[in-house]
Amino acid sequence: MAQQPADGHQYASMLGVLIAPTSRGNVTIRSSSTSDPPIVSPNWLTTKTDVEVAVAIYRRIREIWQSEPLQSITVGNLSYPLHQDKTDEEIIQYIKESLMPLWHAACTCKMGVSSDPMAVVDSHARVYGVDRLRVVDASSFPLLPAGHPQSTVYMLAEKIAHGIIGHLEER
Repeated sequence: MAQQPADGHQYASMLGVLIAPTSRGNVTIRSSSTSDPPIVSPNWLTTKTDVEVAVAIYRRIREIWQSEPLQSITVGNLSYPLHQDKTDEEIIQYIKESLMPLWHAACTCKMGVSSDPMAVVDSHARVYGVDRLRVVDASSFPLLPAGHPQSTVYMLAEKIAHGIIGHLEER
């Protein structure tokens, strides 16, 4: 049985996810030493679109919690996140203070042409400037797909694998 809350009560929660954000962060090396962690700047909610969608997600979740089916099993006021209607500005502030990633970091190793200074890999997933190294995961995506990225990663991996096999067969 799943672990229950320490206070003996049972709770429910809903999580809103910005599936395909338009904000762009970056990952930068700190130094030439592999011991130094990179500088990660997620830059969440830096576009008007992301902010508007996040507020809409929040309001929709509140609407669902206030629906008749859930009201019939809800005891008392919602204590988290915000138990009363709030302005967009208050909602945005709350979201910025409480948001977190959902385990699908992506788009950090741009795939592009060699003349692009921001490109990390070519269309065959080969890392520019490094022999015999490829990056074949969601980090080379230009943007996240609208949904779980796993199947898209599989598709990319198959495409790159077929290219590698084809290249080896040509030898």
